[in-house]
Amino acid sequence: MGVALLQQLNADHKVMARILYCLQMQIKGFENLDFVFNSSQILDILDYISFVPERWHHPVEDIIFKRMLQRAPPHPSHIVGVLSEHDGLEQLTEELKVAFRRVTTDGRVPVAQLYQTATIYLTRQMLHLDAEETVLFPLAQELLTESDWTELEMLAEDILNQDDELTHNSYDHLRDSILNFEQEPYQSESD
Repeated sequence: MGVALLQQLNADHKVMARILYCLQMQIKGFENLDFVFNSSQILDILDYISFVPERWHHPVEDIIFKRMLQRAPPHPSHIVGVLSEHDGLEQLTEELKVAFRRVTTDGRVPVAQLYQTATIYLTRQMLHLDAEETVLFPLAQELLTESDWTELEMLAEDILNQDDELTHNSYDHLRDSILNFEQEPYQSESD
């Protein structure tokens, strides 16, 4: 029941974890005073994170989690908390994008502050993925009926098809370019 949908969500999570790792590699040198980061790569990563999960992934999870709440789950507050994390993570992603844009245009955000904010962001993202994979997805398999899954798969299809093929291809290309980026994550001025 719902295996295909949950497999797709898990596959999305694996890609997101790799994207987050790429971000982590880009920011890991922030404590180095001679640090020069690849702002274009970081902004591409944040663009991907702000569009794909918010437009396609989270809405699919949201319909599943809301249906779970209708089935009297144990600890419904955990499900509600994860649902609200979607909004919180989306807001944090936008704030991080603004901060990185500021650094690239006028350098007004201290690098140490940016590093701390990005590290907290990465930690929250990874904890969020873990909560969904280890708690909510298995619980969904237990709670939801075959009829639920049939309806949810149709609703998910509508969500995934709301954008044209060009948009999907554009973000597939962006994902691939992020994951295939082969330059060093940071350089010092002396390199």
